[in-house]
Order: sequence, then structure tokens, then C-alpha cells
Amino acid sequence: MLSSKILHNQLISRRAFLIGSGKLALLSLLAGKMLYMQLLEGDKYRTLSDKNRINFILMLPSRAKIYDIAGEVIATNEPCFRLLLDTNINSNVYKKELTLISNILELSEEQKDTIKQKIKRANKRIPVVILDHLNWQQMSLIEEQKLHLNFSFIDVGYSRFYPFSEITCHIIGYVGQINEQEKQDLGINKLGDFSVGKSGIEKYYEGTLRGKFGYKQIEVNALGKEVREIAYSPSTQGQDLHLNIDIELQQKIQPHLNAQGCSAIVMDTTTGNILISATSPVFESNNFTKLSKDYWQNLINDPYKPLINKVVQSTYAPGSVFKIITVLAGLINGITPDRTFNCTGASALGNNSFRCWNSHGHGRMDMYNALKHSCNSYMYEVSRIIGHKKILRIAKEFGFGIKTDIDLTGEASGFLPSEEWKIAKLKSKWTIGDTLNLSIGQGFLLATPIQLSRFITAIASDGKLYTPRIAKESLDFKQINIEQKYFDILKKGMYRVVNTQGGTAYYSRILVEKHQLAGKTGTVQVQSKANVNDDLNRQSIAWERRNHAVFAGFAPYDCPRYSIFVFVDHGGGGGKVAAPLASKIMSMVLDKYV
Repeated sequence: MLSSKILHNQLISRRAFLIGSGKLALLSLLAGKMLYMQLLEGDKYRTLSDKNRINFILMLPSRAKIYDIAGEVIATNEPCFRLLLDTNINSNVYKKELTLISNILELSEEQKDTIKQKIKRANKRIPVVILDHLNWQQMSLIEEQKLHLNFSFIDVGYSRFYPFSEITCHIIGYVGQINEQEKQDLGINKLGDFSVGKSGIEKYYEGTLRGKFGYKQIEVNALGKEVREIAYSPSTQGQDLHLNIDIELQQKIQPHLNAQGCSAIVMDTTTGNILISATSPVFESNNFTKLSKDYWQNLINDPYKPLINKVVQSTYAPGSVFKIITVLAGLINGITPDRTFNCTGASALGNNSFRCWNSHGHGRMDMYNALKHSCNSYMYEVSRIIGHKKILRIAKEFGFGIKTDIDLTGEASGFLPSEEWKIAKLKSKWTIGDTLNLSIGQGFLLATPIQLSRFITAIASDGKLYTPRIAKESLDFKQINIEQKYFDILKKGMYRVVNTQGGTAYYSRILVEKHQLAGKTGTVQVQSKANVNDDLNRQSIAWERRNHAVFAGFAPYDCPRYSIFVFVDHGGGGGKVAAPLASKIMSMVLDKYV
């Protein structure tokens, strides 16, 4: 039998073995994990380590300039002072600096809230611009406190500037700070805040104008301060844009536009290029680089809607300009130019108000005189014979109800009604009253000024339906398959509208023979008359009750080079208001280019 001493020694040896084995197993496990991390996953942990000591700084590209047709700069960049904050540190540290900055510059509560929002959505690895467009005094105050500002610094940036800001506000648009949705749309949601186009050409050609981002990687210390530069890739400036717009002409015509609402378009009938695109009222686009809440509120509360580009975004009934479509549909379907209908001025449909605008009647009208006098009764008779479907078919051929694809943002498509639409939407069938309304450009039909400009250009160019272009680009059009003789008849009728006595635009004719203007006036009714003799053109009634005034035409008549379209919101009669303005604009264009 073993002694107790021997048993005790054996027990200790067993315990020592078990403990030693356990330690060895743990050490082996630890060594294996270390080898795994260092050899197999070394790159992964090296990258994680680099994230703690390497910062990525976005290098913003210089936004490209925009020029008019003659090379005049209409959008450029100006240097400005701005204050940046490095937020890649403990927030308690930079909050003290923000308090000091607020006191130095006497910031308002609104400005403080704006800064907080900028910091909240900022990428912490990229310094955030907390104040932009600092004046010299503000910059000096910041520099005086430089010793107390470790994480804030003045930088020279660039601000968008428009030399002709009000005149080009709707065409060029403006830039503003990118939002989250725009970051996702552009595929750059991980980058910091910067300005992008918000409307007009600035937005449509954003990718061209913005250029490409650069970057640099820097090594920083524990406080986030730069130690050395590791990598650098410069940004690439955007591509300059040259427009078809003539800023000199645009500047000359703008004062003649009705300040309550007006649009004017001049298009080259040989290319579809837009020479003039003017809208009124206007706004100061330079204010959007430092937009105040008060200015924004004034704009959105303005009853005349200055932020809307009426050329592409507003829709109206086209009025008597649409009679050209009705006449063309009649020609194609067998109604000859010499066929006459009698206009008595009476209602064309029972006791309803389908009367000619001339309450005494025009007498017997052929096609040329119907256009010349803008006779409603003639159009009613044509539409009764051929039906609304044939009129709508021709209207669709000329782009009604379809976007023109002009290179501006926010274009509306207008509206071309149909039997199916009326049943689905209004739960009622198409009526003869709907057909009569359609024949004179009233009723459900809606069009934008740019659609009507393209339409009249197609008439002037013998059926070329252009894609209108603000910026220079290759020729793009669809040839409408209609016999040449029909275009000749339409042009002859439009010539009489302006150049023969009794025509609705006779007093707006251009007297220079080689510049003769042809066209069609229009008066768009916006509400029903109180009685047969109610005059909705008179200036004494409320502005919003007055008829719209329209003119569409081209010149020179013998060899069309430019089309003109003018729409005066609630201006009154087309012959009295829109035609004289169109004649004045076209004379300026022809004096310069023809």
C-alpha cells in the first residue's frame, strides 16, 4: 500500500499536467489567431487601421462657363470667402469654436440653425462649409481670432454669377446646394455638400457643366490635423456650354414684355435653334447663391408666379392660332380654298354661345378670308364636315399633346383630348359642342408656348417638326408628310392676316418689303361671357378675367428664316396686344440677321 506522501505527490503532478496542458492549448489558440489575423486577414485590418489615420478630401471641380451665340459670358464663377469647419473630431471641441464664431459675427438664430443642419448631414471626413459669401469685414473678424480657432479656417471658394441674371433667369436657371435625392440620382451620395444646377440649363446640362471630382488622401494625427499628403488626383473642370440664345436681343425685348405675364420665342426655321426665349415676370437668379427666407417667400407668394418658365411650363388653350390646324385638316380632307361658308354672327348651335367674335357676321368667307378675319363660323362649318378625329390627327402630327424635348427642365406636355379620355375622365360622350370648341382652339385642348412655337416653325419650314434647342447641337427634326401645296395655301392666308387691309394683324405689319411678316392672331377666352355683347378684351375689367393675347408668325414671308410666337397672359385681343409686340421683336431680329 502506497504511503500518503506518494499519493499526494502523484495528485500534484496530475494537476500540474492538466493546468500546463490547458495553458498550452490557450497559447496555441492565441498564436493561431494571431497568425490568421496577420497572414490571412492582414490587408483587412491594415485598411481598418488606415481609416483611423488617413482622410479622404474631395476636390471640387470648377463649374464651366456658359456663353451666348456671340460668345458673351452669361454664367461664370466669382471668387468668394467661406468658412469651413473640420468635424472629424469630438463634437464638444468644435462646439466651443462655433459659439465663438457666432459671437464674433453676431449670427442670427436662423443662421445658427442652418449651420447645425449642415454639420448634421456633413461627411465627417470632409470639412463642411458652414458660412459662405463672407464679406471683407467678416473675414477680418475671423482672422483676428485665428489663434483661438483650431478647427475652423477661411478658404477661397467660387460662387456662381450671372451677368444678365434677370434676363436669363428662366433659361439658365440657378445653382444651389445638393440635396440627398440629387446625390442618389447622380450616384454621389457619399460625397460632401456642393452646388448643383436646380433649374434651366444649369440643371439640364449638370453633368457637362460640373466636371469631374478630384481627391487627395492625407495622413492626420490624433487631433485630425494633416501630417502629410499620401495621394492626389486633381479635379477636371466642366465643359463650357455655348447657347443659341442672343443675349443682346433678349436684353432689348425684355422691357417690352408685360410684367404680369408674357412669353416670347424666336426660333430659326432652318435649324430649330432658339434665338430668343423670354418670360415675364423675372427674378434675380444671383440671389439664389445666398438665398434669404424673405426673398424666397416673396417669390412663391407672388400672384404672377415669377419662378415659372412660361415658355415650357405653362399650358394654355391655343385659341385662334389653332385654326391653322382646322384649315389644314379641311384641305387634306377635300375642302378647297375657294369653298365658302356664310358667317352671320349667329350661334352655330342652337342658343349656345358658339358665335363668331364678330357679332354682325363676316358674310360669305372663303379659306383665305376666314384666316384673314379669323372667322369662327367658317371653322365651325369645316369641323362639322370633317369631324373632330381628323382635326385631332393633324394636331398630333404637329406635336400637340407631346413634349418637344427642348433642353430645359420642367417641360409640360400640354393636352390633346379624345373621345376615350372624355368618357374615362368626365363620364360623358364627345359632343358636337366639343368639336366646335376644338376647331377654334378652345375647350379641353392645352398647349405650351414652345409647342406652339415649334408648330408655327413647322408651317414656315414646310413640315419640319424640329426638336428645339437652347444649346448648340446637331439638327434634329421629323418631316411631316403633307403636300407642299397645302403649306403654300396656309402661308398665303397668313400673309393676308398681316399684310392686307382688314386682316386682324394689319396694323402690325412690317413695312420693310424684304422683311414682311406673315402670321395668325389669337384671342384665348378664359371664362364665359356674361352676355353676347360682353367684351373680355377691355382693360377696365379685372386682369384675371381678360382674354389671353396670342400671335404666331414667321418672316421674311418669301423665304422664312425665323418664326415668332408671343403670348400675353390676360393681355386682351391678339391683334391689338400680341401682334404689335411680335412685329417689334421680329423687326429687331431681322435688322440684325437678315
